[in-house]
Amino acid sequence: MRRNGMETTKPLNNSPGNGKRLGEILRILGRHKLTQGITPEKLRATVEDLGPTFVKFGQIMSMRHDMLPAEYCEELAKLRTDVQPLAFAEVRHVVEAEYKVPMEEIFLSFEEQPIGSASIAQAHMAVLRDGRPVVVKVQRPGIRETMAEDVALLHRAARLLNLTEVGDVVDLNMVLDEMWTVAQQEMDFLLEAQNAEEFRACNRDTAFVDCPEIDHRHTTTRVLVMEYVDGVQIDDVDTLHREAYDLEEVGLKLADNYVKQVIDDGFFHADPHPGNIRIRGEKSSGSI
Repeated sequence: MRRNGMETTKPLNNSPGNGKRLGEILRILGRHKLTQGITPEKLRATVEDLGPTFVKFGQIMSMRHDMLPAEYCEELAKLRTDVQPLAFAEVRHVVEAEYKVPMEEIFLSFEEQPIGSASIAQAHMAVLRDGRPVVVKVQRPGIRETMAEDVALLHRAARLLNLTEVGDVVDLNMVLDEMWTVAQQEMDFLLEAQNAEEFRACNRDTAFVDCPEIDHRHTTTRVLVMEYVDGVQIDDVDTLHREAYDLEEVGLKLADNYVKQVIDDGFFHADPHPGNIRIRGEKSSGSI
């Protein structure tokens, strides 16, 4: 199937791995003893243990204050950047499998502790052999296969729910199809690199907006290398106040640029959670 200019793969409902994965899901639910009650912390831990597909749903739900109490949304928001990270040995394996050479031939240094870990990938600080500091985004191994199995299982559950009143409110199969299409796009780092370059081009003449420059030489479908960008995370209000940023100005600039992205460019940042937006530069004209 082709959608939005890329090939997509519809997960198979009868995959041999589905039974094994279903058993694993049931064991995780049992281990967290959800029938004995649920707290925000228990919900986040359960979703995290269930794996990337459910983490992705958790990230979406963290922004639905109309559906969940605030304390649950706040806890699920940690899934955006604080998912349990991969062991460094796995990170090294992915990087070296992509480059076909030892990691040390590409990087002078590579920090073992990630600066962020999410459902599909995690990010590490590193320094290239030419001395440039960069951020390296490394995809979780086996992520496509795991998510394909999960989406297939969720499609089976959706067919049952669509026979109830839930199906009258939302087409769950349509939601799953859309999520799977987007997830596959997120798993192609070459596409992400292309999108980043287009965003930079669209905002080249906007003084207060920028995005990291991509190092195309070292970027593959599973490893993305980009310029390191410092700054204050946009929801770190205490630091922004302490560093004398004008929060009203920051908000106006962000809103103004989003109108430009949507109306003028027709190309916009579709994942603007706080971990993806930083403030830096002069206090009177800080960059986003």
